[in-house]
Amino acid sequence: MTGHELFGSEQGERARQTAMRLLAATGGAAGDFAGEVLAGRRRPHELLAHGPVLDEFVQEARGWWQIIDALPAEERQRLAGEAWSSLERQVGELATLDVDDAVAELEKLSAPAPEPPVRNRRPRDDEDDDWSERSYLEPL
Repeated sequence: MTGHELFGSEQGERARQTAMRLLAATGGAAGDFAGEVLAGRRRPHELLAHGPVLDEFVQEARGWWQIIDALPAEERQRLAGEAWSSLERQVGELATLDVDDAVAELEKLSAPAPEPPVRNRRPRDDEDDDWSERSYLEPL
């Protein structure tokens, strides 16, 4: 199967929609772009031409290149040989993912933490509320 056949299939389209929904739920430049795609105002292939997303992608890719370059040559060759089957498997997993649950989980994880409740400070044992009523010479 070629890349066009994989991504042009019904399974590939479901995977693309799932990826866009997950990306939109994460926020940031890529998430905002994915929201535009889901709303029909942008097309997925424009993603890498979108400046902020491109900058994010290039920075992330540099990190991956460093990791891959650090691997032994045999490991890189093995990974390259398995790349296509791995991509097919990942597209299949995305196509069958329960995207509503995954988006809900992402939104829950990205929600701001609730503010801790404000506690009324209890007076310390050595504090005395009626200090102002005592004479200056009386010990506390």
